[in-house]
Amino acid sequence: MIFAAIAIVACGNKRQELTHEGARTAAEHFYSLLINGDSEAYVDGLAGMVSCDSLTRAELIDVVEQFVKRELDAHNGITSATAVRDTIYGDSLARVFMNIAYGDSTTEHTMIPLVYTGGEWKMR
Repeated sequence: MIFAAIAIVACGNKRQELTHEGARTAAEHFYSLLINGDSEAYVDGLAGMVSCDSLTRAELIDVVEQFVKRELDAHNGITSATAVRDTIYGDSLARVFMNIAYGDSTTEHTMIPLVYTGGEWKMR
């Protein structure tokens, strides 16, 4: 899946967010941004976006919107995303495994790599 990586703006302190629950919540949040059509917020969830120029950011938003449209055309869109398990590596990396449900009743399993940076989980 093109966008198996998802960025999250999580609330709370570092100790709280460096938990399995924090990583899972972040991954689910990123998919909720896709489901709700908030491509700009989704792109803001990518690691490194603070230093990204406006042209690159606009291109990434366009790519995300194209991805969402393809999912809508192929599967009647994404209807839900649920984190089912995760692995945290060291003090800043996680992989969150997700079940994705589509409007046509199909499902998919995917993995979202995250990095904990600046006090929040971001997509890698």
